[in-house]
Amino acid sequence: MLFSRWGAFVYRLRRPIALITIVLAILAATLAARATSALSSGGWTDPDSESAAVAQRLASDFGAGRGSIVAVYFGDAATDARSDAFQASIATSLRRLAADPLVDGVIGYAQTHDDRFVSTDGHSAYAVVRLTISDEASADRMPEIRGLIDSPVGATLKLAGVGPFTEDQAKQSEKELVQAETISGPFALLILLAVFASIVAAGLPLLVAALTIPTTLGGVYLAAQVTELSIYVQNVATMLGLALAIDYSLFMVSRFREELRRGRSVGEAVEITVATSGKAVTFSGLAVAIGLSGLLLFRPTALRSFGIGGSLVVAASVFYALTFLPAVLGMLGPRVNALSVGGLFAAVRRRLGRPVGEAASAARASRWARVAHAVMARPFAFLIPAVLFLLLAGTPFLRLSQGIPNASTLPAGLESRDAAVALAADFAKGETSPIAILATVDGDPTSPANIAKLTAYAEGVAAVGGIDRIEGPFSNLKNPQTGAPMSAAEIAAFYAAPANQLPPALSAARDQLREAYVRGSSVRLDAISPLDPVSPAGGAVVPAVRAIHVDGVTAEVGGLAAEGHDFMTSQAGTIPYAVGVTLIASAVILFLLFGSVVIPLKAVVMTLLSISASFGALVWIFQDGNLSNLLGFTSPGFTIAGNPIIMFSVLFGLSMDYEVLLLSRIQEGYRRTGDNTASVADGLVRTAGVITGAALIMVTVFSAFALAQSITIKSIGVGMAIAVLIDATIVRVLLVPATMRLMGRWNWWAPGRLGRFAERLGFSHVEDESEAAGDPAGLDGDGHRPGRTATEPIGS
Repeated sequence: MLFSRWGAFVYRLRRPIALITIVLAILAATLAARATSALSSGGWTDPDSESAAVAQRLASDFGAGRGSIVAVYFGDAATDARSDAFQASIATSLRRLAADPLVDGVIGYAQTHDDRFVSTDGHSAYAVVRLTISDEASADRMPEIRGLIDSPVGATLKLAGVGPFTEDQAKQSEKELVQAETISGPFALLILLAVFASIVAAGLPLLVAALTIPTTLGGVYLAAQVTELSIYVQNVATMLGLALAIDYSLFMVSRFREELRRGRSVGEAVEITVATSGKAVTFSGLAVAIGLSGLLLFRPTALRSFGIGGSLVVAASVFYALTFLPAVLGMLGPRVNALSVGGLFAAVRRRLGRPVGEAASAARASRWARVAHAVMARPFAFLIPAVLFLLLAGTPFLRLSQGIPNASTLPAGLESRDAAVALAADFAKGETSPIAILATVDGDPTSPANIAKLTAYAEGVAAVGGIDRIEGPFSNLKNPQTGAPMSAAEIAAFYAAPANQLPPALSAARDQLREAYVRGSSVRLDAISPLDPVSPAGGAVVPAVRAIHVDGVTAEVGGLAAEGHDFMTSQAGTIPYAVGVTLIASAVILFLLFGSVVIPLKAVVMTLLSISASFGALVWIFQDGNLSNLLGFTSPGFTIAGNPIIMFSVLFGLSMDYEVLLLSRIQEGYRRTGDNTASVADGLVRTAGVITGAALIMVTVFSAFALAQSITIKSIGVGMAIAVLIDATIVRVLLVPATMRLMGRWNWWAPGRLGRFAERLGFSHVEDESEAAGDPAGLDGDGHRPGRTATEPIGS
């Protein structure tokens, strides 16, 4: 068998393999230290969307693709932000920055006398610093930009924009990574000590995690050199790296110790461990990777980056679990049980009046066996309430409403977040994030006919609910003699008049309007909406604007609200394919592993039930705002866009961990005895300690990330902790035994050709202890029990 031979190979070369893998991890760690600087806060746009096309045209034709920073100056209750003194303080503060080649200009109240730059209470003001570099590039230059800004007199300065947001996001991400690792590490060690009662055995999974995480982040850095990756990839990579590396190591170390207790030699124990638990880990990792690979189908790079980062995590976890770990186990041998703390746990149990040693193990096994037999004795009595509970828990997901993450999702106290919140709450709404429209006509847009068309189009957009007004080259133009709004003919005459026939001020104003709004036959119109552009309500305005049509005018709609709407549309269109690929591929993996078509179908249905319940909790907690005081967050009123599909992709794979481990042991017993009830109980008993420990570790790791202050990461941590808890309790303890009992011998059924195909591949062949050790006693030449065929349900 492939995995048996690999186990024997690793054991023979255990010392060089352990050394090579450690060196590889050290080399990767040198790259991992640079990962944060290579990641992006963007990626929440569909590059093939209309809004992306508008952004490209604004950049190439209007020069609006360059970045900007909003400098918000907060005065006290006695401050008049319109006063010459306050505006002079702003000018002095920005003087050195404005003179630097990084800056193209500064626009604020002093330049325009426009009240949009002043807060509604009149005590604060902001200025827009237009950069000569892109927003993404500005993130790396923020220390330099800050160094060119002087502290204002009589005001407090805070910066908003993509650059400051990216800077704060990166710092917060690193802070939360350290916090999560600091909290989850000790708790994971305590759980491992409780499972293994040995410091050496308990330390091995943490050691594998310590190799996996820097290797993954090193891979993330390399991947970021060729494609855009989200800043949150490192959080998800660390979260999954801790969970998967510890889980996989827990499975393998437990099996290795079990084989040693049966009297196996160290070499045999390593070989059997890799042949059984190693195979389960490989297929489990493949299932997780496939679940994450569904994210690669999405066009927005933020979602794709989670698929890339997650796949790197899985690859590193499986790699070290199949190389470094068996090599170290081979070197340790019986010393894996060294530094036992069993006496400490025994003393505690004695003080509590509970059995110790073998008596305690027998008592635990007896309890799990009783649970399994009780469920299988009355399967419908447990199955129906469990399914109803999961369905009911998932109902909040039916009112899912998603929004794009922005600075408001960061914790209070961070500069970019507080500045962004102030801009949204204290100033005229929508001024810094208009819906950008590029309207194109045939010929000169300033001709009378085209002005009439463009004016009619602008009036149609202005009539859309959620739009306050339209700004463009023809808006708010008044006859200098009468003060009345200009007609289309007057506007055309104004734009056609030679410069020497206009007063200098009026000629300069016309030039500014042309420069800002007109390029060739296209005109830029800014639709000002008071709605938050990243909210569901703000995005809902976009299709209404796009529905406005005027003959002779071709319009494209962009801006932040349009980008969010296009992201949602793109995501909705891709989700069915991503989910379908994940479900089908996972079912195929389980079929190849177990040689059954029934097991994959049951696993898919049960996993969907547990995930739906966690999604319901996600909406109930974070969208509805329940438990906000307990968990320490302010609900944005929507679910962070992308989180549900990211969680689905991760959780669908993770749920296979317990499914594969539990069903592998059940199948081993069933192949030996043909007794369905006994094999289910035996499998539950044999895996109870390992799965319980693994689940507790995963819940601990995810809960540590639930302590993050960023809502994006907090919601993922909480949702995944709930899902794992449901999967390891309701699904494993109730649904699996109940459904296995109801299906009986048909659990392992496959139609003739499919069954023979699985047998020829050999992955579904389960080795018992003697066979894995090289003694296939009792098996025929094809490795089967005599009298049983691949397509016949065993025990029939």
